[in-house]
Amino acid sequence: MELVDLSRVIYDGMPKIPILPEVHVQKFLSLEKGHPLNVTEISLPCHAGTHVDAPIHIMPNGKSIEQLPLDAFVGMGAVVGVKKKGGEEVTAKDLESSGVPVNRGDILMLYTGWDEKFDSPDYNMHPYLSVDAADWMVKKGIKMFGIDCITVDLPTPLRPKGFDFPVHRTLLGNEVLIAENVTNLGAIVGKRTRIMALPLCVKGSDAGHARIVAEILN
Repeated sequence: MELVDLSRVIYDGMPKIPILPEVHVQKFLSLEKGHPLNVTEISLPCHAGTHVDAPIHIMPNGKSIEQLPLDAFVGMGAVVGVKKKGGEEVTAKDLESSGVPVNRGDILMLYTGWDEKFDSPDYNMHPYLSVDAADWMVKKGIKMFGIDCITVDLPTPLRPKGFDFPVHRTLLGNEVLIAENVTNLGAIVGKRTRIMALPLCVKGSDAGHARIVAEILN
């Protein structure tokens, strides 16, 4: 069985959306300081690092992460690659013409290569989904969409006043879950995979950190 890890390592001070609090990873107890055990403490917003968004992230009456069934996070993988510049949109036509079949119940992942810029300021000026691409996904009946960028919506520096996150609204409003800050998708573009994106089960949360893994089937 060949597995590919699609998840970011969580570390102290890791990049995240500027408005969010900082990520902290530190020793609470340490053998070096004479404690009987090493115990690590972490503090991080649910939307830093690799995570899965629940509908309640943007829908007032949407389900929170622990209310979703386990099968919402596991499915056959359809991984599409696109070549886009920062600030360019990915359209329904791009997805339709990719040559990768997308079926009802799939987990669709989009490889842009932007994960390579994770430690760079350029990571915040990424490709993004058009609303017609989100509508296309809803019609296809996928269960989750993942991307190797910090968000599926318009990059933060380009957002006008009153921006209302139309892609989040379209997908989560139709119970298509969203995985962001995915990585290593280049290793599985076009391959037949089974994807497991199991988030932490946090009561009432709008997202859950996830260890996302792809099992290559062919």
